[in-house]
Amino acid sequence: MADPSSQRPSLLRGLSLLGAVALIVGNMVGTSIYTLPASLAKECGPLGIVAWILTAAGYLFIALVYAHLGPRYPRTGGPYVFAREAFGEFAGFLVVWAYWISATVGNAGIALAIVGYFAGFSGELEGSAGAKFALAQALVWGLTLVNVLGIKKGARLQIAVMFLNVVPLLALSALALSHFDPGNLQPFAPHGWGALPVGAAMIVWAYSGIESATVPAEEVAGEGRTIRRGTMIGYALGTLVFLSAALAVAGALPNGELSVSTRPMADVAARVAGPWGARMIGLAAIAAGMGTLNGWILMAGRIPVSAAQDGIFFERLARIHPRFRTPHAALLAGGAIASAMLFLGLSRTLLERFDSIVRFSVLLTLLPHLFAAAAQLLLARRDPQRYARKERRRAQIVAAIAFAFSMFTIYGVGPETALWGLLAVLAGIPLYVLFKTRAPPLAA
Repeated sequence: MADPSSQRPSLLRGLSLLGAVALIVGNMVGTSIYTLPASLAKECGPLGIVAWILTAAGYLFIALVYAHLGPRYPRTGGPYVFAREAFGEFAGFLVVWAYWISATVGNAGIALAIVGYFAGFSGELEGSAGAKFALAQALVWGLTLVNVLGIKKGARLQIAVMFLNVVPLLALSALALSHFDPGNLQPFAPHGWGALPVGAAMIVWAYSGIESATVPAEEVAGEGRTIRRGTMIGYALGTLVFLSAALAVAGALPNGELSVSTRPMADVAARVAGPWGARMIGLAAIAAGMGTLNGWILMAGRIPVSAAQDGIFFERLARIHPRFRTPHAALLAGGAIASAMLFLGLSRTLLERFDSIVRFSVLLTLLPHLFAAAAQLLLARRDPQRYARKERRRAQIVAAIAFAFSMFTIYGVGPETALWGLLAVLAGIPLYVLFKTRAPPLAA
């Protein structure tokens, strides 16, 4: 695999263990936890609790895959690096294409969600589409600028947001559990157990970002140890928040009321703590959205860098800022795509279509997991110098379960979304042909 060019500035190692944990938790525990309980109640009923447990168990193995691969192949790009190492350039391209599209398009959806929470505190903002659009653009470009200025600045913001988000959620969950009513769990599976794969696929969006510590690998202080520990700690903390919140919400509100709620966490807070509790959760939701948007902007700036260096992606995205030592070109390109997608929010009809695009981006986050699991299956056999005998056996068991779970969740997204995801991936193939046949740059 080609090494980064020695003629350009290197990335700065500024992401600590706490920063890595905050990046993972921020990318996971974002806007989804504040809306998913209602969607799950509608599609699954209280069976959604089982969907959370099942998804958490499956993502344990996905987390272990990244915790094993990240320290062994510590190069910027995460899943792209693993897929290319195992299966070659074409597989690597498919992964980076799907992953980058998912991140950049998804950032527009996250920005719109944050604006929605802000609108809950301002009647003037709620009634002005132009003001909402301007605020969403300001969020995208403001956080893009923060990340251009250095990974340490982005990491500090991420750490602060993690505490502003996680602490209120855990406090609310503990309080709501004291109001737990078992009667709210009946009927437990109103749509049958066949709704379980659908629920698991919905929860995938919440767990998007489990791979976050592997993507900026060249900027992680402590390299392998930090990536490994950060991934597992981030998974554990995120899962604690998810499961406690899911159980608390399902027990505090009747399923019929929960399924039609537009702000389920705020409704629970109002039920158990009064109006001030709902207001605090609203503020925590804004903090969560900021953390998620900041984290995925950081990710969108790193996902294509190594592929661009290797000549199978847009070559300008490999540029590193000479002063700040960040991938500024990729960060600005990601911001531009998210900014352009926000124009869809100016029309109600287009916004509905945009929601569908965001849903299919969930599928595109599963493709990197699928390839990473398959890569570990191959690499554990092919690269015995990187794995002790016991580690090889364990890695193959873990990877096989992670692969099977990824397939299960892809099945759960449904045929229509899977078809659109497949078309999005295949649409990138002409670009791969272009990248592979373009003339090499002239020697300096």
